[in-house]
Amino acid sequence: MGRFSAKYESQGLLWSFMAAVIAAVILAVIYTNTTLRSIEKNLPNTLLTELNSVSNVLETISGVVSSAQVAKATQNPDDIAQLEKSIALAHQRIVELRDTYVTNNLVNASLLHAVIAPAIADLQIWLSEGISGFSPDSVTTLTLVESRISRAYQKASQLNSQSQRQAQLILDNQMNRLENFQISVTILFVLTLLVVCCLIFLLIRQTILKNQEQITKNKLKEEHDLLDSLLNKLPLGIAVWDKDKKIAHLNNSFTEITGYNRQDLSHRSNWAELAYPDPDYRQVVMRHWQNRSERDARSEYKVTCKNGEVRDIEFQAAFLPDARIINTLTDVTSRNKNEQALQQSRRIRSRLKKMESLGLLAGGVAHDLNNILSGIVSYPELILMDLETSHPLRKSIEIMKDSGERATAIVQDLLTVARGVAIPREPLGLNPIIEDYLRSPDFKLLQQHHPGIKVEISLSDDLYNIMGSLVHLRKILMNLMTNACEAIKSTGSILISTANTSVDAPIRGYENVEPGDHVLLSIADQGSGISDADLERIFEPFYSKKVMGRSGTGLGLAVVWNIVQDHKGYINVITTAAGTTFKLYFPVTLKNRLEHESSFDINELHGNNELILVVDDVESQRQISAGIINKLGYQAESVASGEAAVEYVRNRPVDVVLLDMIMDPGIGGRKTYEQILQHRPYQKAIIVSGFAETDDVKETLGLGASCFLKKPLKIRELGTAIKSALAH
Repeated sequence: MGRFSAKYESQGLLWSFMAAVIAAVILAVIYTNTTLRSIEKNLPNTLLTELNSVSNVLETISGVVSSAQVAKATQNPDDIAQLEKSIALAHQRIVELRDTYVTNNLVNASLLHAVIAPAIADLQIWLSEGISGFSPDSVTTLTLVESRISRAYQKASQLNSQSQRQAQLILDNQMNRLENFQISVTILFVLTLLVVCCLIFLLIRQTILKNQEQITKNKLKEEHDLLDSLLNKLPLGIAVWDKDKKIAHLNNSFTEITGYNRQDLSHRSNWAELAYPDPDYRQVVMRHWQNRSERDARSEYKVTCKNGEVRDIEFQAAFLPDARIINTLTDVTSRNKNEQALQQSRRIRSRLKKMESLGLLAGGVAHDLNNILSGIVSYPELILMDLETSHPLRKSIEIMKDSGERATAIVQDLLTVARGVAIPREPLGLNPIIEDYLRSPDFKLLQQHHPGIKVEISLSDDLYNIMGSLVHLRKILMNLMTNACEAIKSTGSILISTANTSVDAPIRGYENVEPGDHVLLSIADQGSGISDADLERIFEPFYSKKVMGRSGTGLGLAVVWNIVQDHKGYINVITTAAGTTFKLYFPVTLKNRLEHESSFDINELHGNNELILVVDDVESQRQISAGIINKLGYQAESVASGEAAVEYVRNRPVDVVLLDMIMDPGIGGRKTYEQILQHRPYQKAIIVSGFAETDDVKETLGLGASCFLKKPLKIRELGTAIKSALAH
């Protein structure tokens, strides 16, 4: 019932409206006829008023002409004064005429004004100032005044005659127009009635269709609300562009992802300027977008959002038949970061596995080489202790000893790559290490090979200490300086700098970075840079662009990387076409530096004939170790296996056991020490190995062994270790 009531109420309003329209038309016709009649009566009065104004002006001008003629003839001041009064009166009448024709101008009174007004103005000037040097009351001036006003009067008289004829024509024309207008109004009234009738018909038809239209609108509204809800709640950003490339729709997800709204994107060109502010990147995107096919319209670009954040956005376009384009966009920034992190993690794991495999190989080779090098390093040292300074063989034996030590250094590099060298660490300052290296023969030799390279330093005065190994930190410096010099073709500079810094952001190549205070060692060269492909592999063992045997072994940067890892530090490599910078971060320590002894006295390490048992499966190594022990004033005994050592100690007590960790065949060093402790619970022992500080080494140290020594053994190191073991 409510719907029907509303329908009839609406129809009643429409009927009332049409009745009001008909009444308004009738009133308009009546009002128009009344107005026309009024115009018909008032128009002649207006014309007569204008004609009368024109006649008054002409009459006044006629008086001016007469006064001018009299003044010209008599030149009497009174006559001239009368002329001026006539001119002033004429000026007043002209002003009144102007006010009349400004309102109506039905008889061209403006033309009359255009003729008379200039003439009166000239007369006023001439009678006030004279003409060309003649005084205002001279005959010449008065003659020109009379001539000027006479000509103007004649022309004005002609215009007056024309105005009268024109007035009659206006009256006739206006009467005809009024009659025609009345006919038109009548026709309009009839047409209006016809229109009203048509409206009544249309109203009836509209009433029939209105219900159907309302039902359709309701359905469309429901569908529109559903579509709008879906568009705004979809996680995809959606933008609809019309055929003129103007925004037709923008959903909430679009704004949430990019920050841009409809006001920002009135035209599609605005999107390119906002989303891709870099002109070069914008050109790349535009070319890529234009070259895509409609079947493969999926693309991914880096978009600068409204808040300045750059996100990875995936776009997809749908082209409608009416030339509209629907763009959907998905924020894939997190997905890409996760994929990159996963790929980086895989690369790191792959590199670690490769390093581990190479390390195992290097460690095995190093173990065998250390056993071989023991004779080359230890025996020359023993021989030199017995030779006189002037002995002819001393120089050759010293060369043999130095060669062995250099070979040992290479083996130590292999062990460093194997990540198993026991690196003793103590509080150190990087600045003294750098300064000492720059004074060293190694650096002088490097300068000789690269004379065109200048080395600059910038060392912090208040640099913190770090926990490190002097030998290994010097090796880092030596390898990086060699690498920097060989990166420079002929001339250039290398900057070595140190500084205190704080690590609080991720570093390339590391999954986790421990924040905190660090000491930064930076070595920057002016070489040609490192390619992206090489940058991924520069820390791999034996990966080198250098000529093997001349520039290096391919272990330099691998050694650097492993030493930094063992020092719990980080490496960041920054490279461009202008050069490369290696930045090394080492954790800070608050401990003070220790003083290092430069030499030693063998008498301080001399023993009191204590019994030392040497346990090693290599005969030459047993002989070398026993020789050093006897030289130091101890009594040395040796066995070739762990089982023999256990049996020896069970039957006879010894002061210290010098125990090799890896023995084949038979039991290793850890099991040997475990079984010895069963018979001698407080047995003192020193662990020796040519390989590395393995888990077995750590467990053996945990069982009570005094220390761990690397092969080849040196007299000072072994003597100090024995003294320390006996003292505890």
